Amino acid sequence: MTDTDWNEHYIKRGDPTKPTYYIIRRRWETTGLFGLYSIFAGHIRYALSNGWLPVVDMQNYPNAHLAPEKFGKENSWEYFFEQPLRIGVEQAYSGENIILSNAEAVNPRPSFDMSFLENRDNSLTEWRMLRKLGLLKVKPALMEEIAAVRKNLFAPNDRVLGVLLRGTDYIVRQLKWHPIPPHGVCRKCCR
Repeated sequence: MTDTDWNEHYIKRGDPTKPTYYIIRRRWETTGLFGLYSIFAGHIRYALSNGWLPVVDMQNYPNAHLAPEKFGKENSWEYFFEQPLRIGVEQAYSGENIILSNAEAVNPRPSFDMSFLENRDNSLTEWRMLRKLGLLKVKPALMEEIAAVRKNLFAPNDRVLGVLLRGTDYIVRQLKWHPIPPHGVCRKCCR
């Protein structure tokens, strides 16, 4: 179902009384999970503001979280998150009205500058509503696994500092004289 027109457009337009599915996709396969989360949050909000039903498709578009043999068969978004309205890609693509999203970020979307993170203008509160409404919900099984690992590694009252080393940034940007930090398996360097 891959479409190479990366602009927002209808691929199917039928009965206007039927729901319109807004398929959220991303063109660049090197975008990290947190980048996808923030970009897709903007698309979810955009879809809902237009009365469309958002559905994340990381099944039919290459991405760093989907093994090549699972392309077209599994939706890697669903490894980590629930679909915003619990509608799968199969149901969406069988609908009468289907819009493919722009494959870039839309605005507004969550920002990560200090004024946003400090919630100076309450915009962070607004974006948190997507999570509170279950529109950006982490898979319960993943949350259980995270809780079990934390319980296994730390005492209940231990404070934990997380450090993120983004090896894919170093690989993609090909920075000179910078060692690549350890990272998870990626298709480019760790076959």
